[in-house]
Amino acid sequence: MTSSKDNIKEFDFNKTGIEPDLEYAKLNSQHYWDGIKATYKDPATKYAIKVLSGKQIAGRKIKLAMFRHLNDLKRSQLDNFPYKYDLNAVRSIIKFSKLCPDVESGIPTPLLLWQDAILALINGWRSKKTSEKRFTYVYLSIGRTNGKTYLVNILLTYAYLIENQGKKNLDFAYVGTNDKISKKGMRYLSSTLDYLGQNLEPFKRLIDEQNIAASADLIQSFSNKSQILRLTAGSGKFDSLHATLSVLDEYGDPAYSDGVISRMSSGNVHQFNKQIIATSSAYENSNVPMYADYKRLSKVVSEDNNRQSDDQLFLCWEQDNLNETDKPELWVKSNPLLDLPSMHDRLMAGLNAEKDRQEQAGRLTWFQNRNLNMWLKVSQSKFLELDDINKAISDVPFSIDNRDVYVGLDLSHLDDDSSLAFLFPYFDDGKQKVHIIQHSFVPTAHSQGSISIKSKRDGINYQLACDKGFASISHNEDGFIDNDQIAAYFNEFVEQHNLNVKAFVYDAWTARVLIDMLEAANQEIPFISLAQKVSSLDQPTRLLEKMFIRGLITFNDDPILTASLSNAIVWPTNAGIKIDKFAKSQKIDCVDAIIDALSESQYWYTDPNRNEPEGTSKHPFKGKSNEDVSDYFINNFGF
Repeated sequence: MTSSKDNIKEFDFNKTGIEPDLEYAKLNSQHYWDGIKATYKDPATKYAIKVLSGKQIAGRKIKLAMFRHLNDLKRSQLDNFPYKYDLNAVRSIIKFSKLCPDVESGIPTPLLLWQDAILALINGWRSKKTSEKRFTYVYLSIGRTNGKTYLVNILLTYAYLIENQGKKNLDFAYVGTNDKISKKGMRYLSSTLDYLGQNLEPFKRLIDEQNIAASADLIQSFSNKSQILRLTAGSGKFDSLHATLSVLDEYGDPAYSDGVISRMSSGNVHQFNKQIIATSSAYENSNVPMYADYKRLSKVVSEDNNRQSDDQLFLCWEQDNLNETDKPELWVKSNPLLDLPSMHDRLMAGLNAEKDRQEQAGRLTWFQNRNLNMWLKVSQSKFLELDDINKAISDVPFSIDNRDVYVGLDLSHLDDDSSLAFLFPYFDDGKQKVHIIQHSFVPTAHSQGSISIKSKRDGINYQLACDKGFASISHNEDGFIDNDQIAAYFNEFVEQHNLNVKAFVYDAWTARVLIDMLEAANQEIPFISLAQKVSSLDQPTRLLEKMFIRGLITFNDDPILTASLSNAIVWPTNAGIKIDKFAKSQKIDCVDAIIDALSESQYWYTDPNRNEPEGTSKHPFKGKSNEDVSDYFINNFGF
């Protein structure tokens, strides 16, 4: 062991031109990995070397995860790195997996190297101090029909039978999206226990000694009182659950509400070897907790030089880009089971048939989403692609002080949110860009006064948005949003940042009372009514879409804006297009406000003063201090 970091090479793979396989090759030529190769012959390390050396086709996110594994093995030699890789723990889970029956054939099936690697990573990394499992949260995502269920079945059975020995009253959980899915998962677990008890004498004795019995809802030991519970995503029992190991199957399904993981983890903080495994393929709805984790952990795994979220494991087998849709030879990136010779031809034929079927039906995105494991919009009427939304999200600070701004207002109907959109046009290397900040006003009148109920129904984490400054939650007892609250926010925001409001665009049908209030307090601002009809909205709607596609929009990581852009669909008519939504509970209010503001902000680049009254101009010293005014006269008039 050493206390020096000098011999550890670390990288930020978010930077252009820095790739894990290329850096692996450079370091390998410098004998950086020689000690690791000599010491570790386990499946995870073998798979990592195979992936990074180019001998195994894999996507970039798997390359990143494998690079982190190898570099963590180097870090584990440091005194101040809190984790170790326990080869005995790896051997134990791998030996056990060889005894477990496949969920469909009913007999043990040899696992592929990538499957053994998953088991090794989840079970092998441990705390140096306590020998507990390192990864308290595991994100495991693979294309459909690639054996995820078999792996989690092994992990749950191992934890319950092997790791539970000598302990009492422990809870384990298998969570499915609904009754049908969760009962199917429990049947697999029960059949595994039956097979072990009937075919292997040591397990027969163990099961008999612990007096283990299985039902459709519960596997329990009448001896040590430990149990595996069957739960569903909407069961509402997570707050009282203190599970040692929980598996959330099909976690990408919208049935899982925001906050499920935090509710489960808050109940197991004192548990030894606590772990939550979320497994799923990509889903068509991106407004789900798993997609939020996907974005967060994609960034984490790219930062080998950052120890944030070091207790979380991100394993995502996916295609790297849409161009690979027509390259079946690369589908192993999302369908690693293609490497199994006995399965390859049948699985490849099935994938090709599904691709052809969806392509002929005009739904190729469904194949890309579900079978190639790519988070995409799958509705042809969706307003924006997820990639175009994500590339607009920026963590680079954008100073808004003393800038020109265009404001759009969408005022709520009943339980809709009200939104103010602030658009800041600017030039970047000659490109006409816009930075967007929105602020939503969230009522709780029709959600029993509960922001958590409204968040669950709308699929938006409003409390997070509020904490980040992107939302205000109703402070009235009745849960409604008052005009006063919106007006006060606008006036304070403009004054705080000394903004020069070039235009305030609104829908007169709902906003007249509020606009009268704002006009009285801001007589220098041009307030412009925009009719909410297709002929008025078509051009700015198309422009917004084009600006997103061309990378001309930036905004900060705002959960309301991201969700609203994802919810927006195109409603075509003979007169043009406007945006709409599939369901009443989906929110697009801030997108409406953005389109209103864009109807005027688009002219800033060539005619910024187009809304000034003819023959007049705003005060030349607006926003200037007394010293600035004095300097102006001294420098320009020779006083």
